[in-house]
Amino acid sequence: MFTASYASVIDIIFHPKERAFFEKWFGEELHYPMPLLMAFLAKGAELTGGVFVFLGLYTRISAALIAFTMAIATLTANLGENFNIDGGFTISYFLFALILITQGAGKYSFDYLRFKEKNFKTLHRVN
Repeated sequence: MFTASYASVIDIIFHPKERAFFEKWFGEELHYPMPLLMAFLAKGAELTGGVFVFLGLYTRISAALIAFTMAIATLTANLGENFNIDGGFTISYFLFALILITQGAGKYSFDYLRFKEKNFKTLHRVN
């Protein structure tokens, strides 16, 4: 998720031809208002969500951001002719994000370290 969204965010910011591509795609094909802003928000959500999930920091919030973005992508951009190409990816990312929302990051994450005392008390029933 990070690598694809990073390239897209960089393209939107620094490359006029790619910026025009995203503006056309999100505007003319997907009919979003303010297409360039919407493209940047979608790709930015994928980028920041991917970084935070990778680090295990604010995992549930980041996974919710990813799940929302992937649900919208599946429903608006990938249903129909593009479903066989991109639909499987967006649905998979959505499902993985749901798992992270329900289960959290696990014991090898910054979230676990941040809340270590709380987790210790919960796991060992220390009051």
